[in-house]
Amino acid sequence: MITPDFEELIRLGARAPRLRLAAGRKTFAQAAGAHASPFRGQGLSFHEVREYKTGDDIRRIDWRVTARTGKPHLKVFTEERERTVLLAIDANAAMRFGTRGTFKSVQAARAAAVLGHQAHGENDKLGCVVFGDVEEGLRFFTPARSGRALWQALKLLSGGEADKHAAAVPVKVEEALEYLGRAAPTGALLFVISDFYPLTEAFEKHLGNLRRRCDVVLVAVHDPADDVMPPMDMVIFSDAAGQKSRVNTDSLAGRESYAAQWRDNRKILEDSARRQRIGIVDIHTDGKVYNDLLRGLRRLDFGRTA
Repeated sequence: MITPDFEELIRLGARAPRLRLAAGRKTFAQAAGAHASPFRGQGLSFHEVREYKTGDDIRRIDWRVTARTGKPHLKVFTEERERTVLLAIDANAAMRFGTRGTFKSVQAARAAAVLGHQAHGENDKLGCVVFGDVEEGLRFFTPARSGRALWQALKLLSGGEADKHAAAVPVKVEEALEYLGRAAPTGALLFVISDFYPLTEAFEKHLGNLRRRCDVVLVAVHDPADDVMPPMDMVIFSDAAGQKSRVNTDSLAGRESYAAQWRDNRKILEDSARRQRIGIVDIHTDGKVYNDLLRGLRRLDFGRTA
């Protein structure tokens, strides 16, 4: 498959077993939802029992603990509130590459479909950002509790909108992160889906700025040829900046040079993520997206089946 199929994306997300997208950061939204916030109140989840303090609501007194300890104690509850989930999907021309299974762009769209449906199923506000080969280089779909933003983003990724590739502007991952640093709501859970190639020195700076405001997970899309390039004659590669390079893949030296560049780039990604305490989930063009996501989220202790 070269281009994501919209109907397949909808079916994939709807039929995938549930993932629990648990986040490490408390949320700050005011509407009721499925995630704990730092605000205390008459909520849905019991939080703790603590000693009574002057001014506390006496209706919250835990009489059993009070009788046992001889001191007044209070029940404290944690309200459950909605969270904003953002999906940022790389749609640059370089993502339309694959030697086995399918293209990176297809797997990226599938990952967005699965994650988006999980978030929607948990009653989260869901928004999307598509950057790369779209009008003006970047499209932002406003977070909402409906599935509209996901539907619009998947339509765009599958070529279902008339402006696909119109006035397309290559957008580096760093530029997308800089934009998200301004646009993402504080406390949001953000999944960035890309092959993250090539990265520049600005990557960690923008990643760190974003991490201070949001929970971030990097979903890295791989093709087997990224680190082991097979002989395929002369191949022209295009990166996220639109720069083209020719690689003679029949040459062992050419293949090794390409693989070395990919490994160096991967080290930048891993080192930056480790320093910023951000998790990486790897998905593969020749793998099953749901299985890769489940394995990666479990490894990060970030998600579990519901």
